[in-house]
Amino acid sequence: MVRTIREFILESTVWTRAKFWVQKAAITKLKAKQNLVMLIPARTDTSYWHDYIFNHAEIRFLRGRLKFEVGGVGGDSAPFPSAIVIYKGDGDDD
Repeated sequence: MVRTIREFILESTVWTRAKFWVQKAAITKLKAKQNLVMLIPARTDTSYWHDYIFNHAEIRFLRGRLKFEVGGVGGDSAPFPSAIVIYKGDGDDD
């Protein structure tokens, strides 16, 4: 699901296809002052983190594990840590 809000593009990835969406985000040509923000598993040992995130995006690691609610009922915590990855369209990545 992608939503555009002012200068931000928010990306809600399907957790099992994070590699595909990170690659797509990394090659997306963003306009000046436009950002693409992703909430993804912080699996820093994977090739896609090294190829498309490190040295290409701003990274904010989230403390603890996310816990999702469905219908107002809390579920189990995610089995992995999470991070917010921000690609900026200001030309710093070129």
